[in-house]
Amino acid sequence: MSRLSNRATDRESTVAGVAAETLSERQPQGRILVAGDADGAVEQALAGGGAQVVSWHRLALDGKPAMPWPAEGVFDGAVLRLPRGWAAFQMALHALAARLAPGAPLWIVGSNDEGVTSAPKRFDGLVDGVETLTIKRRARVLEARRTDAPAKGNLEDWRETVTLSLPERAEPLRLVSYPGLFAHGHLDAGTECLLKVLPEIAAGTAVLDFGCGAGVIARAVRERTPDAKLTLLDIDAVALHAARQNVPDAELVLSDGLSGLGSRERFGLIVSNPPLHRGKDEDFGMLEALVAGTKQYLKLRGSLVAVTQRTAGVGKLFKTAFGHADLLLETPQFQVWKGTPK
Repeated sequence: MSRLSNRATDRESTVAGVAAETLSERQPQGRILVAGDADGAVEQALAGGGAQVVSWHRLALDGKPAMPWPAEGVFDGAVLRLPRGWAAFQMALHALAARLAPGAPLWIVGSNDEGVTSAPKRFDGLVDGVETLTIKRRARVLEARRTDAPAKGNLEDWRETVTLSLPERAEPLRLVSYPGLFAHGHLDAGTECLLKVLPEIAAGTAVLDFGCGAGVIARAVRERTPDAKLTLLDIDAVALHAARQNVPDAELVLSDGLSGLGSRERFGLIVSNPPLHRGKDEDFGMLEALVAGTKQYLKLRGSLVAVTQRTAGVGKLFKTAFGHADLLLETPQFQVWKGTPK
């Protein structure tokens, strides 16, 4: 695990530990909905105090079962681990609030440098009476109470149609997206770089879009090669929910890495604009694992084409991992590399 991966893990365990300690003291009872507890400490503390815990993970971190939306039902309280990005926070807040009766507690946990102190500015009237229960190790636990304000409690309440102009395509492309998804509502500059130099794809080629998000790259591949066999992989259940609508005939894989693929899967091309963050922190671990692990999933003469920021230093990774490594495009901000095993 890289130093940056360790930093993200340390932050998660610190926040979870502070929240678990606080909630152990309060010992809430009944059905408690817990969102985004990647560490597991909060769920364990609540269950140890006698609560019936129901988990909701959007992200399939470390093999956790993930869902785009929380379970239905009425809960006696909820815990929200502050997600990355205020759009994702707002959507999660509404999802949880829709499952709480007026007066039920909502606990929000996060670190100071993630912006947890700004969360009350974005409550949308759904909760009030906010109180800071704990400030410890640069983490905070906030408590608020559900009001009777209506919440947007279904995922499709948040569905949006966005219009993107893709390289080498005359007509704009209309795609489904949801708040908080990568590059929501616009074409990411790195993705645009990759699409500009995407190799020709022969008919029937099996293509994997790794870290697919809403499926922009895969949809561009489908437009160019209608009979390509597409597989889309992402860690985010909401992203895959959008991708299912944008590339309806593709195979979808919910996983935090290549391990989610079948052991016999082989692709003629793997394309990726890989995620370089875990929460607030940069984390090159996913990129390193992708480059190192790609060869066993490529067919003979198959290739990996990936775009990253220049600061990621991906060229050295490609030259070490592949027999042939080519820099397809370089801008002041991005590089697109192609790697082909010997």
